[in-house]
Amino acid sequence: MKCWLSVLVVLVMLSGIGSAQEWDRKVSLPEEEATVGRTTVDTQAKILEDAEKVHGIDKVVVTATKTERNPDDVPASITVITKDDLRKQNIKTVDEALAQVPGAVDNRRRIYGDSMTNVNLRGFPAEGQKRTLVLLDGQNIANAYSNGVAWSSMPVENIERIEVVRGPFSALYGGNAMGGVINIITKTPKKLECVAQGGYGTYDSWTYYLGVGDRLWNKVSVQAGFNYRISAGYPSSLVTKTASTGTPATQVVGWQPTHTTTGTPTNIIGDTGDYNWNDYSMNGKISWDIAPGYKVEFSTLQSWNDYGYDMYHSYLRDTATGSSVVRGTVGLSGTNTQFKNLQEGAFLNGDGRDQTQVYNLTSDNQLTETTRIKFHGGLLNQPTNWSASPSSSNPLTTFSGGPGTSSFSPSQNWIAELQVDQAIGQKQQLVGGISYNSGWSNSKTYSVNNWRYPDAVSTLTQMSGGQDRNIGLYLQDEIAWHPKFNTVLGVRLDWWETYGGNYMASAGTPTVYLPGRSKLALSPKLAFLYRPLEWMTWRASVGRAFRAPNIYELYRTWLASSGTLYKGNPDLIPETATSWEIGTTMKPLEGMVFTATYFENYVDDLIYRVTDPADITGKTQIYKNAGKATIRGVELEITQKLWSWLEVFGNTTLLDARINENPFNPESVGKKITYTPRQQFNFGITATYWKVKGFLSGHYVSKLISRDDNSDQYNNVYGSYDPYFTLNSKIIFTPVKYMDLSLSVDNMLDREYFYYYPSPGRTIWSQITLRF
Repeated sequence: MKCWLSVLVVLVMLSGIGSAQEWDRKVSLPEEEATVGRTTVDTQAKILEDAEKVHGIDKVVVTATKTERNPDDVPASITVITKDDLRKQNIKTVDEALAQVPGAVDNRRRIYGDSMTNVNLRGFPAEGQKRTLVLLDGQNIANAYSNGVAWSSMPVENIERIEVVRGPFSALYGGNAMGGVINIITKTPKKLECVAQGGYGTYDSWTYYLGVGDRLWNKVSVQAGFNYRISAGYPSSLVTKTASTGTPATQVVGWQPTHTTTGTPTNIIGDTGDYNWNDYSMNGKISWDIAPGYKVEFSTLQSWNDYGYDMYHSYLRDTATGSSVVRGTVGLSGTNTQFKNLQEGAFLNGDGRDQTQVYNLTSDNQLTETTRIKFHGGLLNQPTNWSASPSSSNPLTTFSGGPGTSSFSPSQNWIAELQVDQAIGQKQQLVGGISYNSGWSNSKTYSVNNWRYPDAVSTLTQMSGGQDRNIGLYLQDEIAWHPKFNTVLGVRLDWWETYGGNYMASAGTPTVYLPGRSKLALSPKLAFLYRPLEWMTWRASVGRAFRAPNIYELYRTWLASSGTLYKGNPDLIPETATSWEIGTTMKPLEGMVFTATYFENYVDDLIYRVTDPADITGKTQIYKNAGKATIRGVELEITQKLWSWLEVFGNTTLLDARINENPFNPESVGKKITYTPRQQFNFGITATYWKVKGFLSGHYVSKLISRDDNSDQYNNVYGSYDPYFTLNSKIIFTPVKYMDLSLSVDNMLDREYFYYYPSPGRTIWSQITLRF
């Protein structure tokens, strides 16, 4: 690192050789608006107006510095996905748009309806949406229970752009921004707009969207939309069973020999039926320019997601009668082995539903020519988040009903923030603020007499819950020292507290009440930007980030049917990471952009689940601050517009992410971090001819490991995360300016692989879009 800092010092000295004229870069804004400190009402409006005229709206970003900036002027690794990028690809859920971003891992395990999807940046472990902050119009949309994000709830058609900034951003955003920040920015209409869309695809999948927006009296923008999707799905969950020695009278055929991800022999005996789902959402937004330089905006998103399974399939057939077998002890024909105590419940999987409500209120007031004040208040509410599970071992449980359990995990997350932007002269910009975040969640599991009626609960069998809150103070100083050199220095102090924790591990056991705890976290960051040539930019940064444990990790304690006790840990402390990076962006030829970045993350107090050393039986799993890790990576990307009708891009991410220290499992030391691919690459070609636009892309992800000792090395088995490559395409025909007809084919080569679940194979999607 000292070597790189020495290089930066030399670059700063070289920057003084150039003349001191104002910045005159072809890729920047007009000269009179290129300084950092001018924040008058007219200047801010002109920045946006000129950026749209010269570069398109994607050339203004707000996430990296919490102020409007041209990305060429920001010392950070930034990717902007525009609405045109979304249109030309077959993007049906927001996370799919991020799969081609350098350094991003999209962990979608099922087609479309996967409620466990998460997206993580910069190689951090991807057990949930914990270490990458996700915003919707600037508001954190991770739930208070487990930091999960309802990716399917946001209609793609309502998105203006997605800003992705990589690296530690706790200095501005506090916790969860260890790998970076993803900000999904919705549309604000400037004129009357109407969109109607319908699509149909593989697995009897349908989607409908209707949106309308307008600009009234040149002061008020309103927008509303409704989105509905449904799919019959495919049998993604398999049923496995291990054979034992024995030769009972009833003999069966149809089992499929396989093994686990660690090589233990097992057998596939059926599947739980087609995984079907439907979701619908309603969104609204109103933006009011009350006076010059004073704007108030309110937006909301209401979404519901339901999933379930059709009739299961048993692959076992009685050799004597040919009938399907789901119960009893049966012998494997032609062997001396058997399946003991089969029950119909083993072939069943439960239903579930979650409801997400987002409310977001912001105000932006230009008090003076140099002072701007912003306020943001919001709520992420999940009043409904339940799942029903049939008993896998009770002989009374069938597809029609019978004993089971119902789990309910509602949560709320309240957010408020006050920010002040203060210009000092023409070349310095201060940004400071205070934020408050309060989360609550309570999880309860009940036994039910009929798992098909999850609300008809009987005995409370498990319970856990608690609250947390965070108060943050931050200050950022952005200075343009020279036309070729500027810095960003930021620091944030967070006070985190958890309280009200409690749990009941199983029915009949007493409720345990846990003491509260608090912790301070200091997150500084320093970043440099240097422009030795008008077509070349160098950037470097170093910073510290943290993530506080969520309520699930702190308090969720429950006893599995297998007898394993999964425990939260109220003594957890926040994870921390110290990160640095250096990178360059070059535009040597017209239409070409090349970006390269090298980064390192040093993680302390990494939280993950380990075998509880206090339990000599080995049947207790508990969260611990179990280790230290180092993540090193390289991101390379190039885009080239060859002609007006042809554009290409390619990028790759290389990661070396390993555990350095783990007293709870020494076998994991030196091993790869879980759920982090070693390599990814993407490429794409966009061609336009007459009224037709075509897009072809390739996406490769190397193998993921799910066990900290890296023992799950077997591929092509249920539960494995195989390396895979998919080739995807989309053709759009625009017969008239207000109509798009499109046909998409994903996984064109019909590659079969497991991403825990078996892949859906080749899928086809047709769609019609009307715009007025």
